[in-house]
Amino acid sequence: MQFDSRQWRATRDAKLMEWLQDPHAVQFVVLFSDACELFDDLIDKDKPLEDGHVVRVLFGLLTEMPVNPFFDRWKAQLVPLIITGINAWLDANELEQGDENDKVFAYVLRDWYMEFLSFVIYATRGREVMRELSMDVRRFFTHHETLEQYMEKLS
Repeated sequence: MQFDSRQWRATRDAKLMEWLQDPHAVQFVVLFSDACELFDDLIDKDKPLEDGHVVRVLFGLLTEMPVNPFFDRWKAQLVPLIITGINAWLDANELEQGDENDKVFAYVLRDWYMEFLSFVIYATRGREVMRELSMDVRRFFTHHETLEQYMEKLS
């Protein structure tokens, strides 16, 4: 299954529902992920922006996220995570311009969202379930590209 294809996204959504067991948390994670992709596309300029994507994200952030029950309940904890996530992503972009060691750190930092998703699992299901699912979640989201493939793309 190709990463980020329609089939992959359908599988991702099913796994998120299985892992989170809260439709509002799933809706929040999918919207947040969509916004992160748009943010990345705006800055990296490595693919064309689609008007539908921009409208979907802005509409979702401005109208759906503020009234999402999961976000509303956990926003005091989620906003600091979002702040540190943006910072990690900005650092990863900068580190991609550095030496080989910097690029290895960039490879790790760009997957910060695993920590974000771990917290959402914690919020919906508790510490024990977060620990139980942690490696499955990481493998599902990160095993589509090896370090070597990433380094080749940066060359």
